[in-house]
Order: sequence, then C-alpha cells, then structure tokens
Amino acid sequence: MSTEDAAGAEIRPADPALGASGSLALRDIPIPDYCDVVVVPTGGVEESDPRVWAEAIFAHENSPLSSRGLRALRDEAVRLFDMVPPPQKEFVADEVVGSEALIVDDDEKLTVRIGVALLPGGRLLQVTTAVKYRSVRGRLAFAPRRLMHAAAVNTLARRAPTTIRRRALAGDPRAASLTGQVSRRALGRGSSTGR
Repeated sequence: MSTEDAAGAEIRPADPALGASGSLALRDIPIPDYCDVVVVPTGGVEESDPRVWAEAIFAHENSPLSSRGLRALRDEAVRLFDMVPPPQKEFVADEVVGSEALIVDDDEKLTVRIGVALLPGGRLLQVTTAVKYRSVRGRLAFAPRRLMHAAAVNTLARRAPTTIRRRALAGDPRAASLTGQVSRRALGRGSSTGR
C-alpha cells in the first residue's frame, strides 16, 4: 500500500527486505559499477523528513562558494559568446520509503541512484550513491567524478544542517528584523543566553 505526499512523490512504508544496511539506491542497482556511502551527523537539526535533507544537501545555496564562483564564470563566458548555458540541475527526491528519500538521476550514459536516509535516532544521515555505466562513454564521463565523489558528497552533507537552519530562519516572517547575534544563535553558532 502506498500514498503520495504533497509533492506528488510516492511514499511507502519501509521495506523490511532492505535490511538495516540496505538502501533504496541499492534496490534499483543491486550490483553497481561505482558505489559509496557517506555517514555524517545531523548537527542537532530535528528534521525528520528525508526529502528535506535530500533537497538541502543538493541545494544550490549549499554548494561551496568556489563552486558557485566557477559556475558564475562559466555562465559569463557562455553569455559573452552568445551560447545558451546548460540549465541548472536540480535534484528532487523521486520517492520516499520510510526514513529514506531516493533521487533518480539517469541519462543516456549513466544510471544514478542517490539514497538519503536518516538513521535510527535521527542523529546520523546516510547518503548512498550507486552508479551503473550504460556505455563506455558513461564510464569515461564518470571517471573524473569518481575520484572526488565521496569527498564532495561528504562536504555537501556536512553543510546540509546549516542550509536547513538558514531556510527555517528565512521562512520566519520575523527573520528580516533579527539582529546579527540572534541570527547566529538561530544558526547554532552563538549562545542562547543573549550575551
């Protein structure tokens, strides 16, 4: 039995066949050509929706400033030569099962599954990536990413709690009138005693 959430994605109860170490990413690609698992602390954020975590990890504002700067330079160079820049890729959870959200990112060269799960207790976040090459071109296209993929996902996952806090703060209508110290406290960087 399954239902749909507000975004229209399918929500099903946890599948006992996945086991404690299982992931939706490995359900779809049981024998991947590339796989990594990154586990990071949630930084005290009390968010229980894995979809929110998945969107925060791969959000544009979560990427490091150096990546955003390089992307801006690329877009400016493309604009100068009157070329159309590629659209900004947006990762959206396609399915939620129990405490795990699944992102599907397939193209003609690669089959990619990314599972973002809150581990029992809600203090650890697990990101599982499984990649299957569809062709030799896929293997060649993924080769440079393979070298740094786990480190990049680790960085993005560690930055996700700050992104979720920042989004929660921006969603507060009183956020515009907050002082810097209160903002730092809301982001978990200051004391809550008011000093």
